[in-house]
Amino acid sequence: MPAIIIVEKLGSVKQVNFKNYDENELYKKAGFKSAEGFKCHTSWSIDMDSKKYTISVYGKTTGKANQENKYEFPPPIDNTLFFGNCVVVKKMESNPNEVVDLSESAWNEIYETLYGGFEDLGDEDSEDEDDDEDDDIPTTKTGYAKDGFVVDDDEDEDEDDDDEDDDEEEIIVKPKSKRVTKSKKNSAIKSVFDLKPIEENTTANYLDCTSELVEEEYV
Repeated sequence: MPAIIIVEKLGSVKQVNFKNYDENELYKKAGFKSAEGFKCHTSWSIDMDSKKYTISVYGKTTGKANQENKYEFPPPIDNTLFFGNCVVVKKMESNPNEVVDLSESAWNEIYETLYGGFEDLGDEDSEDEDDDEDDDIPTTKTGYAKDGFVVDDDEDEDEDDDDEDDDEEEIIVKPKSKRVTKSKKNSAIKSVFDLKPIEENTTANYLDCTSELVEEEYV
């Protein structure tokens, strides 16, 4: 009872057991009612556990709209448009009629190998460039880069000190001039209201100067 891989049209992969393997019946495992157009489109030769195997892909390249298979196979069928489900079978290279188990995890490893791995050669270079650029940027005491968005604590303190100095100058100078002006006004107002009004019909408030009025004689 060998295990084969079914690649569904939505791109998911699942492992299915084939009780009595018959290549002519593979289309049924893929969910098709007819074998018309269902065939092997490519085979890869791989080495696993010091043995050589053949990985074959079966499917249809004709079908109805909205039935396209979304899975991307490795080259040379990476640009081939399949319809419906596909089947992946593993066989001994020395004996094509001998089908062996192909698990989902094994297919994923083979898939990556056939694609040459997923490592992007440009990633390492870009990381090195980023590291070089970071080395040129000065950092703060806390380790952040001074790139215009992070300000050192000392700079914050200096700016705060400047703001405080400005606030203190305004508080000291401006209210001082106001207090002087206010004190003058208060003193002036007080001197006016301290004067007592002269009472009417009171002779005590007038000076007696009658003794000094003398009639002068002319010769």
